[in-house]
Amino acid sequence: MVSLRLPSCLSAILSLSLLPLAAHGYFLVTYPTKGTQVSNGQTFPITWTKGLLDGIDIFDLELTRMSTDGLILAARDIPTSSEGINIVLNSVPPGDDYFFLFLNSTHGVMYANSQQFSINSSGNATVKPLPSKPTVTVSGGPNPTLPFATTFALLNNGVRPWHPSPATLLSAGLMSFALLAGAAAVL
Repeated sequence: MVSLRLPSCLSAILSLSLLPLAAHGYFLVTYPTKGTQVSNGQTFPITWTKGLLDGIDIFDLELTRMSTDGLILAARDIPTSSEGINIVLNSVPPGDDYFFLFLNSTHGVMYANSQQFSINSSGNATVKPLPSKPTVTVSGGPNPTLPFATTFALLNNGVRPWHPSPATLLSAGLMSFALLAGAAAVL
C-alpha cells in the first residue's frame, strides 16, 4: 500500500511557499491625503492605485463622516482602470472628519478608504482637477432615500468577469489533488 502522506517538514515548506501568492492584491487611495481641505463648488480629484490581479474591476464610491450617521452615495460602478475621477461638491455640510469609501455596496465589501479630509463651505481651489477624467457632482448631506449621484456604464453589458488570482487557482488545484489522493487512498 502506497502512502501519500507528506512529512510535516515538507508540508510546512509547501504552506509557506504559498504566502507570496496571497500578497499580490492592494488598493491604495493616493488622494485626498490626510489634512486635505476642499470646498463646496470646487472640483477636486480622487486618485487610487491598485494591484492588477486582485479581481476588482469596478467599485462604488461613498462619502461618510465620523461625527454623524449616514452616507452620501457618490458614484456606482467606477472602473478601477481609470485610476481617478473628479468630484464637485454642492451644499455638502462642512466638516473636518470626512472619508471616501471604496467598496462593493452590493456585497458590502470595502476595498479601501481615503484618509481623513475636510470640506469647507467656500474657498479657493488649491488642487487642479484631472484632465480627461469624468466628473461626479455630489449634492447635499446624507439621505438614505437618494440613489447614487452617478452610475457609470459597464463596458461589458453588466457581466462582471471573473479573474481568479494565482493563489485561488493554486488553492483549487491543490484541493483537487487532495480530493483525488483521498479517493485513491480509499480505493
